[in-house]
Amino acid sequence: MSYEKDFDDADLNADGFLEEREWEKYRERRTLVNSVMAVRLGGAGDMTDKNILWRFYKSLPNVPSPLLYRNVLYLMKEGGILTALDPATGSVLKQGRLKGALDFYYSSPVGADGKIFTASEDGHVSVIKAGADWEVLAVNDMNDPVYATPAPVDRQLFLRTRNALYCFGKTPQTAEHAETGTRD
Repeated sequence: MSYEKDFDDADLNADGFLEEREWEKYRERRTLVNSVMAVRLGGAGDMTDKNILWRFYKSLPNVPSPLLYRNVLYLMKEGGILTALDPATGSVLKQGRLKGALDFYYSSPVGADGKIFTASEDGHVSVIKAGADWEVLAVNDMNDPVYATPAPVDRQLFLRTRNALYCFGKTPQTAEHAETGTRD
């Protein structure tokens, strides 16, 4: 890490000097430890130590939000690292890289139809069979960057790339086709 950048970040009023308050804020930030944790709700007073059920410190996402889907907690980290945790204990169920999508991730994973969908910055959309022992079903290259989180709506998946908006899903049968049993 660059000392200049550290100094610039610590110099909150940009006057070229670190005052006591700025130094204390800088030290406080340097001692923070990131984690994903489960917290029991309820109680009175300071429940910090009593109500933390578990913490997980490794392979934490920098931007994507965690996903709780079908009783599995998923974390998506840059490099295509997908981690599945048991939400009751915080233990790792499975961790691995999404082959074909070893990119940076800004969008969050989403779950629908028994699958997890992830979209990398480079436009690789992974379709993953959900579960404790998840597996990659497909990786699709959109040939366009993706920063937005895919959106599952009414059995369809909307995906916005830098230059386009896509909708994936089955076309519902019209009433006429449903009556005759024919399809387009």
